[in-house]
Amino acid sequence: MRRNLCTALLGLFLLSLSGCAAIDRPPTTLAQLESDAGAERQNYETTIDTIVDRLAQRTVTRGDQTLDILLLSGGGQHGAYGIGFLRGWEERKDQPMPHFDLVTGVSTGALQAPFALLGTPQALSLASTLYRSAASDFAPTFDWLFWLRRTGGVVNTTRYQSMIQTVLDANMQAQLRANFHDGRQLVISTTDDDLGTGRIWDVEHEMSRKEHGAERVQQLMLASSAIPGIFPPIVLDGHVHSDGGVVSNTLAVLDFEGYRKLAARLTALGALKDGKPVTIRLWVIMNVWTHGPIKIMDPASSSKIRQRGNSLMFSTQQPQFLSGLDNLARAVTADVPGLKVEMHYTAIPAELASEPGASDLFNGEWMTRLEKFGYERAQSTTPWDRLTTPYARPAPVLTAEQQAKFGANQAR
Repeated sequence: MRRNLCTALLGLFLLSLSGCAAIDRPPTTLAQLESDAGAERQNYETTIDTIVDRLAQRTVTRGDQTLDILLLSGGGQHGAYGIGFLRGWEERKDQPMPHFDLVTGVSTGALQAPFALLGTPQALSLASTLYRSAASDFAPTFDWLFWLRRTGGVVNTTRYQSMIQTVLDANMQAQLRANFHDGRQLVISTTDDDLGTGRIWDVEHEMSRKEHGAERVQQLMLASSAIPGIFPPIVLDGHVHSDGGVVSNTLAVLDFEGYRKLAARLTALGALKDGKPVTIRLWVIMNVWTHGPIKIMDPASSSKIRQRGNSLMFSTQQPQFLSGLDNLARAVTADVPGLKVEMHYTAIPAELASEPGASDLFNGEWMTRLEKFGYERAQSTTPWDRLTTPYARPAPVLTAEQQAKFGANQAR
């Protein structure tokens, strides 16, 4: 009897381990990875050339000398802000949301990107529902046996993976293909932990693979949002990949040279008519705040100081990225004939960083409140922010009454 009980308990234990298998990767060597690095450089150039060519062709198709590019940042649960903002923007009649020619996404922004590219009320409503129900329905759960499973993370992502598979089903992929056929693009990023670089992925190209294209895109979405050390990483093409936000929390695909290539391609297509430049509007939705919360620090606590330093290294990168993107837009406008670039961004107000639930991995009440706030922000007279610096706190975006209202709603 005792022996049978032990056997049964062992069986249950092994069954519990099977829910999230240990991660493994094909054997490799440093020499092989160094060789791969060269191939990846070529792959990057090819991908950029493809993106540029499609943007140029799309300019001809549009015929209004304008391109609209949407950049969706990482931010975990705070992605609720971005999807609420998109939903509110889509409903505006006075300043309508464009049909974006290119959408880029990182981490939670990568998960939002397909919905944003479709841009329909139905797609954005579905995304809104997903964010508001994430904490209860499919957020990763703590894996109490992570030390035995050796998955590379400390959470079980089984139901999170199931959500991605359910949402990115054959129907949604068919809708995306229709948009790709019209010349619109979707690009996301991951971090190649082996090579120590970011990796950009052309979703149309990956989806068009003859074998397992649908599953490939689902894996890319999972990899782009795989927070290092928390979510298990994903092995793609023999390399270990994790959250794209490690390299950059927002994906600006084209650098200065990329814009020069675009101008040259537009010239070759005869798209620069009568000396009128092509206006490229960059719309950036930051699913984070540009400055972390104000805190009273204990100088004697090494752990608190370390945590604060790690947090600030991330948050202070956001205004620096935005400033760099604005400088790039100005440089292209000044020095690349035929192009004019504008940059607009919105971010979660820094004064909300201390709200209850804001520091959690997934908090349902916070996400619901933030989604509603994003919607209201997009509907307001001040949806877009002014550039700021990491060397000074930004001026408050919310009035005292608005912040009190947000806090009161949060407490309900």
